[in-house]
Amino acid sequence: MFERLFPHWSNPALLAAIAGMRIFINLVLTMIVAKATSATSRSTVAMVVLTVLSAVLMVIVLRDGLGLNASYLEFLLQVTLLVLTGYIVASNPENRRWRVIVAVSLGAIVLLLIMIPLYGEATVAP
Repeated sequence: MFERLFPHWSNPALLAAIAGMRIFINLVLTMIVAKATSATSRSTVAMVVLTVLSAVLMVIVLRDGLGLNASYLEFLLQVTLLVLTGYIVASNPENRRWRVIVAVSLGAIVLLLIMIPLYGEATVAP
């Protein structure tokens, strides 16, 4: 089923699950920023744009569509998402859901670290 999405991978279902988790966590980070500021703020719009760009680049890189530089750009987008979320949450002291925010951020960091060897496999190893 996922062979068309991620050709040339031995376990495309696992890769699709990892990609889906990353997209979900990025959406949760975006919702956290939207709740901390407002749905129409510049920060929220920036988070939405970064989330969409990150998801599109991730899938294209894993499909062998772009090279190593695109994986670096996607990595930078993901780090920017995390930094922007941290800045917005820290600048809004009214937010009392620190445990949830820390857990989601740690999940995003773990998935980002998992992507490093996957990007290496997709761009350098073939």
